[in-house]
Amino acid sequence: MENDLIASWLFEDAAYLPDFRSVLDGLIERLRAGWLPLVRISFGVGMHHYEMLAAIYAWELGDLTVDRSGVPHGVETTEMYLNSPFRLLEIGPPVVLRRLAGPEAEIDYPILQGIRDSGAADYLAMALQRSDGDANRCSFSIDQPEGFSEDELAILAALRPYIGVITELQSRARMTRSLLNLYLGPEAGAWVYSGQIKRGEGMAIRSVLWTSDLRGFAHLSEDEPLEWLTVALNDYFTAMIEPVNAEGGEVLKLIGDGVLRVFRIEHDFYVGGTCEAALNAAERALANMALPNKHRGGEGKPVLDAGIALHVGEAMYGNVGAQDRLDFAVIGPAVNLCAGLQALAGERREPITCSAE
Repeated sequence: MENDLIASWLFEDAAYLPDFRSVLDGLIERLRAGWLPLVRISFGVGMHHYEMLAAIYAWELGDLTVDRSGVPHGVETTEMYLNSPFRLLEIGPPVVLRRLAGPEAEIDYPILQGIRDSGAADYLAMALQRSDGDANRCSFSIDQPEGFSEDELAILAALRPYIGVITELQSRARMTRSLLNLYLGPEAGAWVYSGQIKRGEGMAIRSVLWTSDLRGFAHLSEDEPLEWLTVALNDYFTAMIEPVNAEGGEVLKLIGDGVLRVFRIEHDFYVGGTCEAALNAAERALANMALPNKHRGGEGKPVLDAGIALHVGEAMYGNVGAQDRLDFAVIGPAVNLCAGLQALAGERREPITCSAE
């Protein structure tokens, strides 16, 4: 009966909670209130992220809420992971059960020693199958001396597919938002995620427009190896994008070595402050290039030279493209004028060129 109530909650209520941490908070509360003396849980949830391989959600008795941390790419080749129960779930059985206390204790993984020292008497890890054929992983530790009963193991086994589905549902939603933000930017990403994807759908915005590019990049592309170009471009984009984000701007496009950004003006009395923020970001972006250029110069490599153009105006912000290929863009005469300023900046060798507006 208890597992039926928890399964119903997982499908009827937990799916609509704002994040997976909230789901686990609710699950722990129900498991402990019902029948299971939990002292620790851990969930390893796969991610599509440029820096992180997975997210770890962990809770121990006494914690007010579940903690979330990231696991970087490369951990899957470390001794810590290779010699862990979660690795065993990947290559072996879908369930791992270990006694941690008493004469039947089996401490065959280093992490189990720490879990036992925290007061746990029994440990259960389970693979949570995903729709792509891979699996997320979870573990439950309890402190009752006799360990998990057969009934408790049966209930957790019955709940396993429900927990697996809600884990994937929540993680896929988070990954989708994260990827949209990564490739489109937070504003455009949220717009697309909310379902505003109709071709031609958009709105007029007033903003400070920013375009920038690397000067002489075509020649660099011909003269330098691809590996060096990739590192140099990453250095350049990092230098350009960090101050834009810090000043409240949004990067819309990375086109070759070009960058298009907007600093939206919400009200007329914000124009001066928004222009100042954009100019501060431009000055900081160029200053950020100094250190990588110093290293490149010391290695006898070409230094990078960037130019930035700034303009204020109205533009259409939304979806354009063909029926089977859309792009999220800012278009209009103001964008064209900013691009023209960018060309002028290159001709005059000015680091920053601003329109009168």
